[in-house]
Amino acid sequence: MKAPRQRFGKHARSVMADRRWSLLPLSARAAWLQLTDIGDVMPELRQPPTGGAVTQDELCRLLAAHPDELTHALKHLMERQIMEPVANGYRLKVF
Repeated sequence: MKAPRQRFGKHARSVMADRRWSLLPLSARAAWLQLTDIGDVMPELRQPPTGGAVTQDELCRLLAAHPDELTHALKHLMERQIMEPVANGYRLKVF
């Protein structure tokens, strides 16, 4: 059986309509859009099991981002309560 085709960017309209969108720098905007798509296929990004949160290193790999740039983006995403720290990693709170 063939897997259903993923439509990437399907969350873009709702994310970009969020009032916090205009307050974010470009790196945080890009990360938020990409993380919503990744969250569709990686449920632990939205609801991590105990001790199984997605670490910053994993996020860097998934987003193909430099650690310094991602640290800056994560700081802004956490300030706006879009991402939240969980145990040993992060959780996407808004999608």
